Amino acid sequence: MMGNPKPVAVSGATYCKFAGTDLSDSENSQFGEKKEEGTFNVEDLAIRFIRFDNNVTLQIEFSWASNVQEEGTFLELRGTRAGASIVKGELKLFGETAGQLVNIQPIMGNRRVDAHGEHIKHFVQVIQGREEPILIPQYGVDMIKILTALYRSAELGAEVRL
Repeated sequence: MMGNPKPVAVSGATYCKFAGTDLSDSENSQFGEKKEEGTFNVEDLAIRFIRFDNNVTLQIEFSWASNVQEEGTFLELRGTRAGASIVKGELKLFGETAGQLVNIQPIMGNRRVDAHGEHIKHFVQVIQGREEPILIPQYGVDMIKILTALYRSAELGAEVRL
């Protein structure tokens, strides 16, 4: 959606507060079974802020054990002319039309997309030379750079430039 801008700086924080405790009332905080010498090797909260070369920023928050009103997944996009949100599978668009603020909820219908099947079809089209790849190796390289820098930022407690 953003045209794969180049990441230039990241800031991240990770927390592991609920391991082996009953502090979280999250339904997800009780995954698995407790073991005497078990290993808990993943954070329960990770917050990320990524700055790109086109002055776009991305904020991401992942949590599997938090004291929140309701577990949920959502996406918000904020632009200069419009914004969008997807909450509980409902898409809403926000913006301005004829000088008035508008809140639009498109009727999406019940059409389900087989994302895996679409990826396979695209792969075949690329192999046959009919389409250019949507994803190129550099995107994967950039993602690894971002993830590595985010964990480094969390260790340092400071922004990391890429």
